[in-house]
Amino acid sequence: MKLAIFIFLSVILLIFTVTYKRTLHIFEIIFIGMMVWITTHSVSSILVENLELISISQDLEEFWLHVLKRLTAYPLITVLFIDLFNRIKNKLVRILIFVCNVVTLTLLEFLFIHLGVLIRHQYSMWMSMVEWTFTMTITYLTWYWYRKKYLMR
Repeated sequence: MKLAIFIFLSVILLIFTVTYKRTLHIFEIIFIGMMVWITTHSVSSILVENLELISISQDLEEFWLHVLKRLTAYPLITVLFIDLFNRIKNKLVRILIFVCNVVTLTLLEFLFIHLGVLIRHQYSMWMSMVEWTFTMTITYLTWYWYRKKYLMR
């Protein structure tokens, strides 16, 4: 049931991401998605396997839900926030958008902990905020570098 609801919400999020008028180029979207995948996989591997702060449920449906969340939800949410970030020119509002991105992803992670997809051992909200701040900082900085290099051509 959880998997069906998540797939439905992911499809709606994907349709919204594809249909709305965005300021990002398709290569930027692919680049952002790849950066989110790489950093999320690296950071979560450290937290899950090495430090054992979180573990993934042994139920097969919940495992696939976790995989789909990492492959679709995180990149789509990040692309939407970066597109909004790109539209705004006020620095204070940009910082607020960045913070909202981190808070949204943290809340999504704790929603999945509450649903039982992830099992929390010694994991706190602050650890998650630090993890997502690190991940989004890397993503935003590499996107900015990519955009600057892309626009200079």
